[in-house]
Amino acid sequence: MNPIPFSWMSPKLEVRDTSKYGVPGKGVFAQASLHRGERLVVFGGYVMTLEQEQSLHPSIVDHGHQIDDDLVLAVIYPDQADSSGGMVNHSCDPNAGFDGQIVLVAIRDIAVGEEITFDYAIVLSDEVAQEPYRMECLCGSPRCRKLVTGSDWKLPELQKRYDGYFQHFLQKKIDRLKGVSR
Repeated sequence: MNPIPFSWMSPKLEVRDTSKYGVPGKGVFAQASLHRGERLVVFGGYVMTLEQEQSLHPSIVDHGHQIDDDLVLAVIYPDQADSSGGMVNHSCDPNAGFDGQIVLVAIRDIAVGEEITFDYAIVLSDEVAQEPYRMECLCGSPRCRKLVTGSDWKLPELQKRYDGYFQHFLQKKIDRLKGVSR
């Protein structure tokens, strides 16, 4: 059974325990070599407004991602015990990014055993959120920002590094700011 509800995960990936971030948890790892551009996960779930997502009952576990200024693709786990089963973790030096709104792809070649990660900066924008997103980062990368926010997509170095791998709505904003049309 797929560990991420309503989603597809490459058979070259597996969910395993990880304590990389100082706490026991789950992560998604490569079981085989992966090439740049290779499709890793196609996310599915419930589309809802940010307000609806923020008003979900606390017992509902949601590992969604923003797909537009005011919309979220919420991946809701019916059982809290299974809620970390398909979690693709954050890193400030990731190996995955988005191709469109729901497809996670490799942004470089990935070796067997490597954890699949993406930078949450490529999916978050605080511009219309009721509560700004803030997360202490424990990725341990030399590029670690220590704090991940919903405004990180505005950082020029991240715009350059992840060009073409941002969520579609953020890539459009960045392109408009730069006067680029795709």
